[in-house]
This record gives sequence, C-alpha cells and structure tokens, in this order.
Amino acid sequence: MKNFLKITCCLLATTAIVSCKQDPKTDKMELQEQVEDTLPAVVEPVVEEKPVVKKKKVVKKKKTKAQIKAESIKKLTLELKSKGLPTFNETPAMIYIKNYEKYVADYRKAVEANDMDSFLKLSDASSALTRQYRTLLNSLEGEEVAKMSRYMQEKSKQIDALSANM
Repeated sequence: MKNFLKITCCLLATTAIVSCKQDPKTDKMELQEQVEDTLPAVVEPVVEEKPVVKKKKVVKKKKTKAQIKAESIKKLTLELKSKGLPTFNETPAMIYIKNYEKYVADYRKAVEANDMDSFLKLSDASSALTRQYRTLLNSLEGEEVAKMSRYMQEKSKQIDALSANM
C-alpha cells in the first residue's frame, strides 16, 4: 500500500506537470500582468497663444515752466470767459477775479445759512482780497483799471443786496 500511494502521488504530479506543458506559450514566456487604463482620457483644451506685442512707450516731452504758465493762463482765461467774467492781460488780475468770485459765493452761502461763524471766517478773506486789490491797482494800466473798477462796482452791488437780505 505504501507503494501504491507513492505511485499515485507520482502520477498525479506528472499529470499536473504535463497539463501545464500543453500550452506552449506559457512555457516560454513569463506571465506579465497588463494594466488597462479604465479611466477616460482627459483632453486638455488647446490654448492658442497670441504673440506678445510690446507697446512702445510714449515719451512725453517735459514742459518748460513757460509752457506750464502759458497753459494755466489760457485755462484761467477760458474759465473766466465761460462764467461771463472780465479777463485781463495780467495774470494776477485774473487770479484776483477768481478769488473774489469764490469770496462772493462763500458770502452768499453764509447769508443764506445766517451763520455768523462763516462771516468771521470771511473777514480774513476780505482783508486779503483788499490787500491784493490795492497791489493790482498799482500794476494795471488805464483800460484794465477801468475794467476792474466796473467789475468791483457790480460785485459791490451784489454784496449790498445780499447784506440787505440778512
């Protein structure tokens, strides 16, 4: 019985060996596991690159002081003309007109608000305008002095009318 068992075991082992050798491909090759990608392929959008266009720097010429002054005088002249105010050959006279217009506007606001604190603040502005006016009268020439006098008479009438409303 021992022999019988030995023979049966040998036969089983040979049968297993012979059954493996029936496939000639498996004898010569090692089994390799093939990996299949089960995820769908992600397609990246193609971005069309635009060529980089370099902008040319615009070189601004620096303005001279004379050019800046001329532009500011022109701007001031246009501003006064648009408001129907007189213009002068002398820049300080036009600056005075602009400052005086601001003073009259502030005076009007103070009268309408009946605010005495605003009147106190306006007294300093009035003193500065008086000094500026005296200096201007010495520097202006004949026709411009007359133009300035007419302007001041009109503004005095406006201020008197505002003061009467208080």
